[in-house]
Amino acid sequence: MKKISIALLSVVAFTTSISAQKIKGIVKNASSETKFSLRTIGERTIKEFSIENGGFEVDNLNLKEGFYLIRKDNSTEHVYLKPSDELVISFDAQKFNETLSYKGEGSEANNYLVAKGKLQLERKKDTDKFYEGDENDYKKKILAIDKEIKDLLAEVTSESFKKEEEKNLRYGYLFDIYNYPNMMKFNFGKKVTVSESFFSELEGINFDNTENYLKYPYYKYLAGTKWKKQVEKADSFEEMSNIIQTIRSKQIFVDVIINSFYRIADTPEKSKMHFKLIKKFVPNQEFIKKAKEEYEKVKSTSNGKKSPNFKFKDRNEKLVELVNFKGKYVLIDIWATWCVPCLKQVPYLKKLEKKYHDKNIVFVGISVDDKDEYKLWKETLDKKKMGGIQLFADKSFESDFVDAFGVASIPRFILISPEGTIVESHFSKPSHKITEDKLDALLK
Repeated sequence: MKKISIALLSVVAFTTSISAQKIKGIVKNASSETKFSLRTIGERTIKEFSIENGGFEVDNLNLKEGFYLIRKDNSTEHVYLKPSDELVISFDAQKFNETLSYKGEGSEANNYLVAKGKLQLERKKDTDKFYEGDENDYKKKILAIDKEIKDLLAEVTSESFKKEEEKNLRYGYLFDIYNYPNMMKFNFGKKVTVSESFFSELEGINFDNTENYLKYPYYKYLAGTKWKKQVEKADSFEEMSNIIQTIRSKQIFVDVIINSFYRIADTPEKSKMHFKLIKKFVPNQEFIKKAKEEYEKVKSTSNGKKSPNFKFKDRNEKLVELVNFKGKYVLIDIWATWCVPCLKQVPYLKKLEKKYHDKNIVFVGISVDDKDEYKLWKETLDKKKMGGIQLFADKSFESDFVDAFGVASIPRFILISPEGTIVESHFSKPSHKITEDKLDALLK
């Protein structure tokens, strides 16, 4: 997801000076383009690190004990810091999530966090299998994963970390329950109705707690998703406005407003309402100006408008343009190697390519990876055996074509007509059954 400066909303990072942590980094395959930072769980930047001669080092961070984020370009991982920590972080800049590891004081808790993330990814990697069955099957699966994670946690010796992580895991379990209908819609385009008892464990949860929102990553996901979904489901600007005004936590309020900025581009049918919401509640004129720019992009790339051209290089350094495909439908997949939901669409894309290989359509993938991930992009194409025409955007999210469509989150699918006009600026995902129905109707 591309980022907008939080400073535009005059928000500060909430940290408390306690003592002096020290962090050292050992980084392989870093380039001048590699960016690494330490942030709050709310994505507020605490420290940006300059990687020189394969590493970095900083001390006297003076941060309160708790969860934070480390960010390498667009990839993030949770980290837990204590006042006495002298942490050594090691990773390959081209394979950050796969190679991340820790040594030194504080490493035990953080290597647990790495193992937890890999376990969750492994258990959920087969999307079809993980979500097959009914709500009871789903709950059994998330309970099984929760038990595996707690078995890992039991091996950690830090009691203060275990106490906080146990609370965090509880919110993670509740988040999985709350988010089940959303994930069914996101992954498969299915609207599911669950029983009243399915959400019973959420009863009594305060979704407007500032302390928990700043402290526990999974509570932030849970409360943030709840408020954002309420706003997104609203049928009118007035209803949106009324929901926003019930939020008491300043931090949650700000994040919901920022979400509306991204929803301008991601929900074109409600883009005007989200823009009006920002104009009403944000005093910062620069933020409003940027929101207006996003709104204008949505209008200029709406269905039926002439599509802007792209000109990107393929894996063989050959320049490829959209105009090269005049006379054919073009289904564009905007993705990145660090985007897990993007990679989960690959098998479905392959099925579409196979089904329509002799039809009047071409499949084009546009990677918005950063320049230092170019090698990883090529490796991913080979590893996943990705078909179609694969291109590497010249300036990631800031590339002219990507920016023209106001792409704020990925995966994003765009369908262009043989005449070069936009059929759908937000085409359904390949994993959605409706996608084949639409293509069948167009390509019969």
